[in-house]
Amino acid sequence: MGRMAPIRSLLLILFMGCSMQCFLQTMPVESRVATMAKKTSSDSGDLVPPKRPGTAYMGWLNDNRATIVKKVGTNSVADVAKEAGKQWNALSAAKKKPYQMAYAKAKAVFDKEMAAFKAAGGVVQRKQKRVSKKAARDPNMPKRPLSGFLLFMADNRAKIVKSLPKDHKVTEVLKEGGAQWNKLAAAKKKPYETKAAKLKAEYVEKMEAYKASL
Repeated sequence: MGRMAPIRSLLLILFMGCSMQCFLQTMPVESRVATMAKKTSSDSGDLVPPKRPGTAYMGWLNDNRATIVKKVGTNSVADVAKEAGKQWNALSAAKKKPYQMAYAKAKAVFDKEMAAFKAAGGVVQRKQKRVSKKAARDPNMPKRPLSGFLLFMADNRAKIVKSLPKDHKVTEVLKEGGAQWNKLAAAKKKPYETKAAKLKAEYVEKMEAYKASL
């Protein structure tokens, strides 16, 4: 009988924990946050803000990551993100819709929980930027894409350099390039700006996948 006492105590604790969790799930958002706030305040003295939901793209990626990894044959974040972004962009609106609806629903719940959190006295802490020496760059981190102007410079740098004196400075190349870019007609700028927008969209998706893998 003496050995059964600890087991009974453990089962009782597990039952009570489950009961509390189930009870909280049935409560309105405001009451749930208030109840958790009391518990959190007594435990650590700080309110814990609700977790922001993943985007529609991230929900889709979670469902398809294994298939994508198998296809590309590597777990490299950059390679997986590149293929994932390609597949997501090619996905029909009908197949994207369930993920977009799930995100919208989760976002609505998050907004209510955040409002209740703030009403209960919670404060959202902004992440402080680290002030330190330049750290070594993660080779798996996606590279920031070029802007429309820099894409233009990549195509025209040689011509610009040739037009300047031999003893020119790097700043003079950028200055002349900027002057030519500003004079460029909108129709001639458009291809560079369109390409830059596409690269930016791909970069954002790759960064989401990269951050999710950390």
